[in-house]
Amino acid sequence: MAWIFLLIAGICEMGFVVMMKLSEGFKIWKYTIFTIIFMIFSFFLLSLSLKTIPIGTGYAVWTGIGAVGSVLMGMFLFKEKKSALKLLFITLIIAGVIGLKLTSGA
Repeated sequence: MAWIFLLIAGICEMGFVVMMKLSEGFKIWKYTIFTIIFMIFSFFLLSLSLKTIPIGTGYAVWTGIGAVGSVLMGMFLFKEKKSALKLLFITLIIAGVIGLKLTSGA
């Protein structure tokens, strides 16, 4: 169950980054409120997952999901630049996250 919490926490991290972008520096209240909600859920679920997952692994997976998801959301939702190098480095982050999961023992 901890890994499910961690996955959802990472998705919520992606949500709060996208909402923060849409809030335009916290000027649009609707997106500011969504930013806060996603942030609270993300940290809460991360804290639940860290009850059983080692902290280094949990934090790295959480940030990895958020980083990869944010880059992909930026490319698809906000038309940010796509490149082969960017995709290579995203792949390396994913490989690292998978490696940490496989070696965590949790």
